[in-house]
Amino acid sequence: MARSKKPRQPTEHCELEILEGSMLVIDPSSGKTGKGGYAEFNGGVFVECGFIPFKEHKVALKRFQNLRKYLMKNFSSDYDVVGLELLKGRGKGYSVPLVLKQAISVFAACTNWSKVYMVSPMTWQAIAKRLGGWIKRDDIDAVYMGYAAIALAAGYSSKWKREAQEAFLKELVKEYNWKLDWSERD
Repeated sequence: MARSKKPRQPTEHCELEILEGSMLVIDPSSGKTGKGGYAEFNGGVFVECGFIPFKEHKVALKRFQNLRKYLMKNFSSDYDVVGLELLKGRGKGYSVPLVLKQAISVFAACTNWSKVYMVSPMTWQAIAKRLGGWIKRDDIDAVYMGYAAIALAAGYSSKWKREAQEAFLKELVKEYNWKLDWSERD
């Protein structure tokens, strides 16, 4: 079977849901070093973002139980798609603790969704940089992960020249009225 020359996008299987449906994006946390962040979108339009606080506990499984309770209580809506950060384990200059990878499974298992996509930090951060950068915070990370998913679903390619990437993203910012200035947010 011949392989397609088009690079596979992490959003390829859920482009319509990302662009036209409801989407919950989660920047995960294991609860040991911080809170998780979330962002909600509807039809590609940013709705809200915030933190996912949950009770700390020395034992990871207890933290996951606390996380499950919080998610099931506060994110009971049905989402067309849920976006998560793809954390592979080891890469250039970083490694992902097993407990964080386990936490991602808790996030995915405790929210109602029809489809799920995962986007790598390198991908969404490259798009965030093309948008002018971002404030490093879990809730804002989730917003930019959502922006990246929308851009990819709309046809963005990292293979384009920088000018073309920036022009494409500028059109998306206008079309979806994306918020890029977070300086006034607490």
